[in-house]
Amino acid sequence: MGQTTKNNILIYLNEFIRVSDAIKWSAISFLGFILGITELSINAYFVPFLIFAISTFCIMAFTFAINNFYDTESDNKNPRRKDINAIASGNILRKTAIFYLLILALVPIIISILLFRYEVIIFCIYLLFLGWAYSAPPLRTKNIPGVDVLWHFIGFFSYIIWGSLIAGGSILFGSIGLIIWLIAISIGFFSCIGQIWNHIIDYSFDKDAGTVTFAVKIGLENAKKTLIFIICIHLIFLIPLIYFYSLKYLITTIILVCIMAIGLIVLKPKKGGFPTKKSFEFYFAVVVGGSVYLSCILYHFLFLIGMEMLKIF
Repeated sequence: MGQTTKNNILIYLNEFIRVSDAIKWSAISFLGFILGITELSINAYFVPFLIFAISTFCIMAFTFAINNFYDTESDNKNPRRKDINAIASGNILRKTAIFYLLILALVPIIISILLFRYEVIIFCIYLLFLGWAYSAPPLRTKNIPGVDVLWHFIGFFSYIIWGSLIAGGSILFGSIGLIIWLIAISIGFFSCIGQIWNHIIDYSFDKDAGTVTFAVKIGLENAKKTLIFIICIHLIFLIPLIYFYSLKYLITTIILVCIMAIGLIVLKPKKGGFPTKKSFEFYFAVVVGGSVYLSCILYHFLFLIGMEMLKIF
């Protein structure tokens, strides 16, 4: 009995809500939460963090679970997907899945209501709607070439803002700082890179299966050109982050330069390696972007502890 219960929990976590992906997406939103903190106080942010962690995980889990729910038929025909979709494999019944989905949606809404902040309640419902609209008909934006990429921009941009809202920020009263807006936009473009990248990798399979993704719609070569264009846009939006924050302190500058240098040495990117982790496209999107985000987080903490004397300018 105990082994059966354990197996059921693992199936729920890995094949229904895709727990590892839900945690990764929650970590993206956590970046917004960190940058929304205005003082280094465990007492002040312990409860907000718990609220953030529970509600955000449920929202992300809902997004992946409802994707599994509406992809059951196609995943059932796809050997690569069947074993990671508990509904397609028959491990979870559709009626049971509906019950789980309702719980995942209600928990963050109830938590938001208890906060007595209308902004948070509305934004929570909006994020759940985004998750639903991506997979559920009649909208099902994931099946609309181009719109699916735009959805990722809107979604990840919103996840950063959500984290800042829970930390105490406000859109209505303008208490969300410039650094958060800039990172939200940058992360939005970064998510578009990831989405198009996946389309390119899955191009042959999707085309053979009759799945019309953005890459299939515009063609493989055009998809590669689009990916490079968005990477350039992503790099452009990193420039103000570098100038206003990464280069403000000597230590943040060192972190920025070191990570970019180490990444270049370790990856040894080369022209023509596209689209792999050995390509320059991967280096500029992931390594350069990651080094900027990390240096910005460090800048924020140095700013909070009042290390003004360490500023370069």
